[in-house]
Amino acid sequence: MDDTEITRKLTEAQSALAETRKAEARRREAVMLAREYGWSKYRIAAVLGVKGPTVDSIIKSAERKQEQQSGEGGEPR
Repeated sequence: MDDTEITRKLTEAQSALAETRKAEARRREAVMLAREYGWSKYRIAAVLGVKGPTVDSIIKSAERKQEQQSGEGGEPR
């Protein structure tokens, strides 16, 4: 395997990771939107094809992201 192929594989892997992060962010946003409109975690889980605890995890992740973002411009803790 030469350097060009290794470079290509590294670049493709990094690109795939970036796309995965974007997809995860879109899913978090969609879940939180559904929650704002009164959807239960079970209804969301059914649409996503996952279990309730997975939705709980997505919600907790979204809440952490919101806290981080609100903490960046706010007062020090």
